[in-house]
Amino acid sequence: MVAALLTILMVFTAASTFIPNALTRSTYISESQLRIEAEKIVNQLLLNPGDPPNWGVSTTNSSEVKVLGLALQGGRPYELDINKIIRMYENILNEFSDKEQMDFESVCRLLGLYGNYSLSIKLTPVLNITVQKLSSNIYEVTVKTHDNLPVTNAVVNAVRITAYMNCCHNMVTYIEEPIYSTYTDHNGKVTLDFTQQSGELSSVVVVYVDFYGVKTVFSYVEGSSTYGVIIGNDLYVGHIDDDFNPENMTTRKGRPRNPGGGAIHLSPAALIVTPTGLEPTMLYEGRLLPITPEGGARPYYKFELEGLEDDAVMVLFVIKNRGEYKLVVAQRAYNNLDLGMPTPTSGLVARGVHIRRTVTISGFLYYFDLTLWRVVEDG
Repeated sequence: MVAALLTILMVFTAASTFIPNALTRSTYISESQLRIEAEKIVNQLLLNPGDPPNWGVSTTNSSEVKVLGLALQGGRPYELDINKIIRMYENILNEFSDKEQMDFESVCRLLGLYGNYSLSIKLTPVLNITVQKLSSNIYEVTVKTHDNLPVTNAVVNAVRITAYMNCCHNMVTYIEEPIYSTYTDHNGKVTLDFTQQSGELSSVVVVYVDFYGVKTVFSYVEGSSTYGVIIGNDLYVGHIDDDFNPENMTTRKGRPRNPGGGAIHLSPAALIVTPTGLEPTMLYEGRLLPITPEGGARPYYKFELEGLEDDAVMVLFVIKNRGEYKLVVAQRAYNNLDLGMPTPTSGLVARGVHIRRTVTISGFLYYFDLTLWRVVEDG
């Protein structure tokens, strides 16, 4: 009896030692395989333009994409195509454009995950920029690392664009006010003091930060604004009131001390915000096409802007929506972007892998973070 009991205890002790070791080894092998799969996905997305290589502009829906890649065709390693980023992240594409969003299910299908894995992808500017409005014309910019350390002596350039609408004359006036070459202090802060203005429809502050070649951008939108989307040279705006015809608008831009100083555009014009132009903003004319989709969807407008620069960070346009004039803000440089399922934080499913790369989008640096984990069924 005693001998049998001792035998049982020895077997139990051996099993209790073997099983955790076997589980540890199995988990290690599983996570190693998972990392290999994640590396393959990251390399495909960041180093391959996909097929077709300009699918962000040339395709209408995900079924036309044979290989998913985000790299800019003919670009440098880890330089991404902003049009492909917009196609993956902008959920308003389906609402008023002839382009469909590359939804999460299509991303997983094209990456060959087939329900075995799930993932999340996040794009974040390398420098953490926040903007706080202190008064009607004063803004405080804070620049930190993502470890919450202040970034000192970073060069900060900024421009505030204020939009005004004269309803009686159907005239839009954009007032641009740049601030050049200010520097963050020991707390990573700098104050932007713009000219006092009033009566505006909406305003946008775009902040460019350069820390020894590490360049990031941040936008702060306020007032009566709505969102459009830009793909290639085409600006899409939707849900315009029937009694408003953008073709009848005239547009001009100026500076706070000379608001009417610019030439008046008698045809529709959009304001382009760019960091590399001779001026911080430019008015672009183009062909404005009313689109009536099939199936009863609401009409929208397609504004073809020929020759739009790739480094344009924002396009602005005024429309009338639900009885109010609003500023359309179509971004091409984002504060941050998330795609995919929320990353698990507990349980077996949380045993995923995380990979980070630094990428360039339109001349600005972003962290590309991919988390991949196995889909584990209960039981």
